[in-house]
Amino acid sequence: MEHRPIEQLFHPTDLSPGSTTAFLHALRIATVTRSRLTIMHVAEDEDMNWSELPGVRATLARWGLIAGAEDMDGLMRLGVGVKKVVTEGGDPAKACTEYLEKHPTDLIVLSTHQHGGRMGWLKRRVAEPLSRDAHVPTLFLPHERPGFVDPDTGAVNIRNILVPMAHDPHPRPAIRAAVRMAHQLAGGPVRITLLHVGGADAAPQPDVPTVEGITWDHQVRGGEVEESILQVAADREADLIVMTTKGHEGFLDALRGNTTERVLRQARCPVLATLS
Repeated sequence: MEHRPIEQLFHPTDLSPGSTTAFLHALRIATVTRSRLTIMHVAEDEDMNWSELPGVRATLARWGLIAGAEDMDGLMRLGVGVKKVVTEGGDPAKACTEYLEKHPTDLIVLSTHQHGGRMGWLKRRVAEPLSRDAHVPTLFLPHERPGFVDPDTGAVNIRNILVPMAHDPHPRPAIRAAVRMAHQLAGGPVRITLLHVGGADAAPQPDVPTVEGITWDHQVRGGEVEESILQVAADREADLIVMTTKGHEGFLDALRGNTTERVLRQARCPVLATLS
C-alpha cells in the first residue's frame, strides 16, 4: 500500500491555551516529515503582528533540535519550512478556506473543545466554510488532552492506533492514513487494531500491507458503535484513532452528527479523520 508523504501542513490557531497542543503536534510532525508548516490566525485586531503567533524556534530549542531561538542555520538543517500568516477579519473560516484554495495542504492540525457540546473549530460558523473542498486528512487534538507529542522534549509516542471499520464508508482511506502516520512518525513498533462493531459475518475484510514494525490486530465487538469504539480505545490505550468519514459538501460538515463527530466528543486521544 502506497502512502503519500506529508509535505504541507496547515494549522489554524485562535491563540487560546487549547490550541497549544495542536501547535506542538503540527510542529513536531513538520520536523519528522521535513515538511512546510503554515500557522494561520485570523485577527479582529488590525494591530496584531505575526510575531505574536506561537514561537517555533523557541519550541525547537526546548526540544533540543536546534541550538537556540536564533539558530536559523539549525532550522534550515532540519529541513522545516515555517510560514506565519495573520490576516484581519471577522470570519476565520472564510479566511482559512480562501487560503487553502490557493495553498493546498496534506494535513490540517487543529484543536477541538469537547465540553458543553461545543467543539471549537467544529462549530457551524467555522466548520461549514472551512471544510468546503478541503478533502485532506484532519488531525483533531482534544482540548486539555496531552496527545502523542511530549511538550517538553518533542518525543512522539505512537504505539497503538485504532481504526474503526464499516463497509460504508470503506475503511481503506483510514488504513492508509494509519500506515502513513505509523511509518512517518512512530519511530518504533506500532500495533494497529482494526475494529468492527457488529456481527462477525458482516465485518469488512480489507487488504492490509506488510510493513516492517507494524502488527495488525482484528477485533469484533457488539453494542453501540461509539461506546464500543471508545471502550476499545481505552482498553488498548490508543494513542490515535483513525476514522474514515464521508460527505458531499465538505470535510468537517461530513462529521456533523455522525459516528466520527460523536467519537470526537469523548475521545481521550487525538482523532485523525480522512474522507472516503
